[in-house]
Amino acid sequence: MTNQNVKVKMDKSQYISNFDNLILNSVTRKIYGQQEFFNVGYWYSNTQSQEEACLNLLEKLLDFIPQKRGNILDVGSGLGATANYLLKYYLSTDVVGINISSQQIERSRVNAPKCKFICMDATQMEFEDNSFDNIICVEAVFYFDTRAKFIQEAWRVLKPGGHLILSDIIFDNTEHFGDWIVSPENIVKEKNIKDYKKIYQQVGFENLEFVEATETCWLKHFRYLKSWMEEEFKVGEVDEQTYQLNVNAIDGLLRSSSIDYLLVSAKKPVK
Repeated sequence: MTNQNVKVKMDKSQYISNFDNLILNSVTRKIYGQQEFFNVGYWYSNTQSQEEACLNLLEKLLDFIPQKRGNILDVGSGLGATANYLLKYYLSTDVVGINISSQQIERSRVNAPKCKFICMDATQMEFEDNSFDNIICVEAVFYFDTRAKFIQEAWRVLKPGGHLILSDIIFDNTEHFGDWIVSPENIVKEKNIKDYKKIYQQVGFENLEFVEATETCWLKHFRYLKSWMEEEFKVGEVDEQTYQLNVNAIDGLLRSSSIDYLLVSAKKPVK
């Protein structure tokens, strides 16, 4: 029993370390700019940068909340960029971010010092029932162990009438990212939207909206990323091995038909 517990703990620690390395490495930070986002963004025809696309995505998600009142929980809060942007609509005392990585929490407190950040597992939240008017989760649900557990927790901590808004990536397999990023339990076979929808319905969410945004978000991001990497290679900022490795991976993602990107809104009914 003791050995099994140690193994689980080490696995979780390694996962957090892997993700910290992914989000905090210098190349990633250069792509995303000063506000320190980490998502694919929403790309209009005139969007010029990754940072601008990330801001667009937040606006698209927040459009799901007609009246931005009360408090809001940012789940999987990354480096604090989303929470910082939420101050456009919410009081700083009403914005709370949670993340499983203590290192990212520390960075968030620097990037969004007016907001509150807590190191916490999204599938085992330590909040009381009916604590938040709204929950936002930007591109993190598929990481959680599991998506279904998080949605159950989101229901529990939301107040009646509260909104859950999120961007999510549906994977048909773990081919491109491996099990450590995409938990096998979160795979949606054949990207069946009916199966995906059931996860929300079984908990009790209503007024479900699923906006398919694979082209506008996922594919345009990786086309931009490929172009960015090519420019970096031309001016000598990345070596040939790094360039080829990244471009080959990007081309594989652009060709893949096993990935869909969704904008999601769900509402907890008023009792």
